Amino acid sequence: MVQNIKNEFLKNLSTKKKSKKFNYKNNKTLIKKKICFPFVGDSIGGSHISSLLLINELKKNYRIKIILHEKNVLSKFLEKKGIKYEIFRLSKFPKKGPYFIKVLLFLFLNFFKLNNYLRKNNFDIIHGNDLRVNLCWSFANMNTNKFIWHQRNILNKKSLLHFFILFFSDHVIAISKTVYNCFPGFIKKKTSVVYNPFKKIRIKAHSKKISNIAFVGKDNYQKGFDIFLKIFFELKKNTNIQFNAYCSKFLSNYDYKNFNIYSFKTIESIMSKNDLLIAPSRKEGFGRSLIEFAIQKKKVIASNIDAHREINSKFVNIILVKNEAKEYLKVIKKNLIPSSKIISKNLKKLDPKFHVNSILQIYRKF
Repeated sequence: MVQNIKNEFLKNLSTKKKSKKFNYKNNKTLIKKKICFPFVGDSIGGSHISSLLLINELKKNYRIKIILHEKNVLSKFLEKKGIKYEIFRLSKFPKKGPYFIKVLLFLFLNFFKLNNYLRKNNFDIIHGNDLRVNLCWSFANMNTNKFIWHQRNILNKKSLLHFFILFFSDHVIAISKTVYNCFPGFIKKKTSVVYNPFKKIRIKAHSKKISNIAFVGKDNYQKGFDIFLKIFFELKKNTNIQFNAYCSKFLSNYDYKNFNIYSFKTIESIMSKNDLLIAPSRKEGFGRSLIEFAIQKKKVIASNIDAHREINSKFVNIILVKNEAKEYLKVIKKNLIPSSKIISKNLKKLDPKFHVNSILQIYRKF
């Protein structure tokens, strides 16, 4: 009897010792993967909104860390939304292009500081959404962690950046076929096309009369801000239409009657105030605000470029014009702008759940 009790005790003791050897931290099937989303922090736009929609869904099943390199407009936006972030300061990022030599110098100056940070934190996946961040983080990472290169802008087909992407990223995400088509074949082999997510918004219908016209984006040449100004100067002669420009920051001061400038606001507030969106971009990867206005059946006039033609053929029917002020004016003055029509069969590709599932399929490869 005593011997049986002794044997049973030794058996239980042996089992407990074995269970202590099991390390849950080393078993990746039992813990959430750690994913890092780095941003510079000096701007906020469509790419940030898309990223935050993704992050909001991912945090349910993953450990998410948002890194900003400076406290600026993005940190203020995150604080208002109650979203946690961490500041990791680096020397000032190059802001104007072409800046490849400046970027190379920046990479080497910050390499050791960032490389040490990455080794210390040991992320499972780094998901870069900004070209400056992608260059800096992928180089410093040196393939230590899996790096997802999310490309949101069109690159020159002869750009040296293609080789950078080839050697320092594990997978590439293009936000449209237009962006995908700018890559050479050796990059396309590891690239997936995943369209930006769009949440459902309810906006009250406006009258057919146009009283407020919106521009959303940076006030630069690429976004066609000069064309927006030309339209304003022509229409202000005979109308009282309000022109509203929305951007995270402005490069110049604009002090004109009926011309209003705003820091970046939520798309809900922008759409509730405006009847028409003008999108005169000269170069665009996709066009988030254009889609947001169009899926609410609001009026949109956009430049006839590849990205906008892709939107027009796949998701919504909008008015595309030759990218000159006089062409926009012809349409506006006639006041024959129909509300945008939705191509319902393809809208599921813009659904946040579809977007997240597409991203998860990529994550699961790692």
